[in-house]
Parts: sequence; structure tokens; C-alpha cells
Amino acid sequence: MADCAIAADTKVETPEGALTIKSLAGKAVAVFTRDRDGRVRFRMMLDINKLAEQQPVLKITLENGMSFRVAPEQVLFKKGMVEVRADALRVGDELVPTFSFREGYRFREDGSGAERESAASLRVSAMEPGETADLYTFAVNKTGCFFVSAGVLCKAAGAGLGNESSKN
Repeated sequence: MADCAIAADTKVETPEGALTIKSLAGKAVAVFTRDRDGRVRFRMMLDINKLAEQQPVLKITLENGMSFRVAPEQVLFKKGMVEVRADALRVGDELVPTFSFREGYRFREDGSGAERESAASLRVSAMEPGETADLYTFAVNKTGCFFVSAGVLCKAAGAGLGNESSKN
């Protein structure tokens, strides 16, 4: 299929907040992304189209309790910007987060007050079949990646991360 295929109900981060990809079909909107220097910013998400109807998807749950659904071939970024297909993820894998404390930084969790050390990543806590969903694909101008609202970096269709000049 494609290396960008997310379920219709999966939310992406836009300037208007978290929106389902289905609601953005046929539009060009800004989406949260990351440039090759690691800066988080907005870039235009283009060519948002339905790729397929009612296909099997995976439900990925993260240590923060958030989850999202994607096609097995959707590419995500593991710690160190290593590309991995969703169907190759395993519980415990560390994914690139939207924001994090620097690795090794010690902090207290909200609520429990427990002290933790930052891994500068979000760990996968569960992988399971996510039933079926309509799938959507799209490109992201200059960076080729986007953040789902659950907080992890995913690959968009087309060009990969790293084709944006640090001067842009």
C-alpha cells in the first residue's frame, strides 16, 4: 500500500487543535512536524485523500495512555530517527515524541509525584489489532513527517525527513 496510511479517526495536531484526518480530506492545512534539526514547527499538509476503505489497522497504545490507529505499513520514527513500520513495532519500543525532557533529566510526575528519569521518548505499551478503518494518506511540505495527537512522529507520503534546509 503506502508508507503513510492512517485510520480515519486518528487525530493529527493542527493550529486549530487535534483534528481527525477524515475531517481534513481534500484540504490543505498546517500540521505539527519536525525539521531535520529537531525543531518542532508547523508545515502544510497537502493532498489529503482516502487511500482505501475498511482495511485492517493496528492500535498502538503509548505509556502516556494515548493510542492511535494506523495501517500496518505506516512508518513511524523510533528513538534516533530510525524508521519502522507499525507492524514491526514491539512493546517497549521507544518512539520520537513531540516534546520531552532531555535524556537523563530527572523530574517528578504530575499526580503521583514519583521521580522519573527522562528517556526523551514515548514507549509503546501495547500493540493490538484495531479492527478496520478507512485509510487516509497525505504529504507534508518540506519535512515529510507529522505528529499524531498521541504525541509521536510519523512519516508522511513522499519525501522523507531531512530535505528541509535549516535556513527555512
